[in-house]
Amino acid sequence: MTARLSAPILTITGVTAVHGRGARARAVLAPTSLDVRPGESVAVVGRSGAGKSTLADITLGLRTPSEGRVLVGGTEWCTPSAGPPRGERRLVQGVPQDPSAAFVPRWTLGRSIDQAVRRLTGERDVGSRVRRAAELARLDLQLLDRRPSEVSGGQAQRAAIVRAVAPGPVVLVADEPTSALDADTARAVSAALLSITQELGIALLLVTHDPTVAEHCTRTLTITAP
Repeated sequence: MTARLSAPILTITGVTAVHGRGARARAVLAPTSLDVRPGESVAVVGRSGAGKSTLADITLGLRTPSEGRVLVGGTEWCTPSAGPPRGERRLVQGVPQDPSAAFVPRWTLGRSIDQAVRRLTGERDVGSRVRRAAELARLDLQLLDRRPSEVSGGQAQRAAIVRAVAPGPVVLVADEPTSALDADTARAVSAALLSITQELGIALLLVTHDPTVAEHCTRTLTITAP
């Protein structure tokens, strides 16, 4: 069955967001709807301040929408009154703009990844998960013995991808994952993300300002300011 014929993994219906309350309330995300199927990658584009990162945060379950809802695998994930179901956080994982946000500075990359995957999966031995994710992200396993300050930006971002993929998500949300990288490294990192999306049959929501990255995604969602 092709991705286009499969049921959506991620469904976003009429999602909006507002900052503040009462007279100070300000809309930061216009009503947004989207379906993403297995193996699909959707580039989320638009001007600064249009709400792209807000949509990413809502999809990750880091904040609830003001209106609308998000479904993951056909199950309610996020609504104005509730966040992700307890124990299901691993299903939607994020790749941050700044990979240092994914790691404890004084720990090795491997230790940070191991701790995160154990917490999300409840498993004690996650070595095989991490090795498989590193293979998919094209990251040398020896780099996991280094601290974040001891690797390049591209290597740190690949390690952040490993941390996101190893728990076994069905949705990946990447918020400007290549913005701090040089052009060649950005192309390599985005290619790794797109390859993982197809290899694992997951859904990718990729916030980007880079038209080169966007054009390699399955399709594009343009967010306009509310």
